Amino acid sequence: MKLHFLGTGAADWDPAAASADPAFRRLTAAKLNDDLMIDCGPCVFEFEKTFGYHDLYKQVKTILVTHSHNDHFRAETITRVAEEADCPITVYGTPVIGTLLTESEKLHFIPVSLFEPFTVGTYEITALPANHSTQYKEEQPVHYVIYDTAEDKRLFWGCDGAWLYNSTYHHIKQLKFDAMVFDCTVGDLENDFRMFEHNNIRMIEELLKSLVGWHHILKEGGQVYANHMARTLHTSHALLKARLAPLGVIPAYDNMTATL
Repeated sequence: MKLHFLGTGAADWDPAAASADPAFRRLTAAKLNDDLMIDCGPCVFEFEKTFGYHDLYKQVKTILVTHSHNDHFRAETITRVAEEADCPITVYGTPVIGTLLTESEKLHFIPVSLFEPFTVGTYEITALPANHSTQYKEEQPVHYVIYDTAEDKRLFWGCDGAWLYNSTYHHIKQLKFDAMVFDCTVGDLENDFRMFEHNNIRMIEELLKSLVGWHHILKEGGQVYANHMARTLHTSHALLKARLAPLGVIPAYDNMTATL
């Protein structure tokens, strides 16, 4: 299973420029294998052009949306992906997402239910509540557990969100992961208001002490990635890499690929 990071940043800048610099950090999005996307914001087509890809989204069949914030979800971008894809696309997300999309012959929406697995091709996917909020009081942002039954590989996608809800913790502590991706918006800042819905590095460190050190939920050879890193709250990519290395965490960067 291949994880391709299309954007690794947070909503602390205006996506008007373009760069191949690892520290540029587009708004967060990713692609799993060739057929599944996780979030689909305003930068995915600029990413394709900047890095010289062609038909990067042609084989996409499924888009998982974590929540409705503009750095993760743009209805017009999803519509364009659907228009360029070889087959109709199904979008899964919170019920709010369905009210913001325009469905068509090539674009369908299915709401997710917390803790209830659903099957998409070879993937078994479960939405879990994330410690995050949006402008819609009725919306519960989600993390995703994605299990590829064909390859026996499991991914935890944990952006956006601070710490973990107790119910999410109890669900994932029973599983074994090949890779885990955690929100790392706040960097090394302390006493910051954003920590009520985003992680800093110390929070990730404490999470891993329990999840990996105590519950051993990471498979042998499994990897933890930091993602959703605010440009204005982080050092250079090189310094961040050195800072996270003792924790066994790799900071993702735009156009990074990882084989699970």
